[in-house]
Amino acid sequence: MSGNFLKAAKQGIHDWRVYLLGTAISVGFWVAGFWIVNTPIHRLIEREAVLKGDSLDSEFTQLQVQQIMQDSAILSYILITAPFIFLCIGIFFVIKVLHQRKILTLISADAAFNQQRFLSGFFIWLLLACVQTSFEYGFTPHHFAWNFDPGQWLSFLPVALILTPIQTSAEEFLFRSYFMQALGLFIRQPLFLAIAVSLPFALVHFSNPEMERGTLWIGLTYFALAMFLALITLKDDRLELALGVHAANNLFIVLLVNTQDSALRSPALILQTVPTDPRITLLALLLMMGAFYLIVFGRQGRGRVES
Repeated sequence: MSGNFLKAAKQGIHDWRVYLLGTAISVGFWVAGFWIVNTPIHRLIEREAVLKGDSLDSEFTQLQVQQIMQDSAILSYILITAPFIFLCIGIFFVIKVLHQRKILTLISADAAFNQQRFLSGFFIWLLLACVQTSFEYGFTPHHFAWNFDPGQWLSFLPVALILTPIQTSAEEFLFRSYFMQALGLFIRQPLFLAIAVSLPFALVHFSNPEMERGTLWIGLTYFALAMFLALITLKDDRLELALGVHAANNLFIVLLVNTQDSALRSPALILQTVPTDPRITLLALLLMMGAFYLIVFGRQGRGRVES
């Protein structure tokens, strides 16, 4: 763990006030993205309501939006994930203009993208997710239902393949890169640094519907995932593994096996009709993380897979 990834913050302007402003600008772009993406839908609903002579108020509009999102998984997914395009733009703008350093220093200190590291993270995590779900299906097959609709799934596929990596990468750039590099200027202990960037990641997911399964255990699951992504980034001294793992995790959910209460509604191949006990979910995640760490960092006693 050389720490070069964290030292990338010192390549440009790294005053704490600049990072504070950069955070505000990045989040501002994100919020603006939600407004830009969602406003046309609201305007269309309001127009139709006026034509029908219905009463027009914010509560009515919100109910209509919720109904549309229930009826169209594709539109729902676009409304949720498209704003992350603006978050990426905001972060890139901040890095290039405010901090005056290369955008790729968000990924590595040498401003390079290692495709093999990304693919390793992606496919190893995807394989582990498939194995874990297969075990769960073996014990509780009645909790799963075949949900494949060829037309709907194939229509959703390009949307998922484009927007999901953008969404997951935006979160990695914000939490495991921008925030972690900024806080790394002040927090020297890796464990405390990982905790510092993982808490806000877990907190922003507390509004997700799956929290109703058990706020404590699902919250701990999100925190554990955030810690894992932060620690493998610090261990590998670059971001590609976390980018690959996060993309694989979300694509597995939206394309292969989703749940009825998922925040990311999608026409996945398989629908889990009965949610797993959140304590088992957390345990399974911990086992997956341990297996991933051994596969990636434990081979022949070396610090990383050959690249």
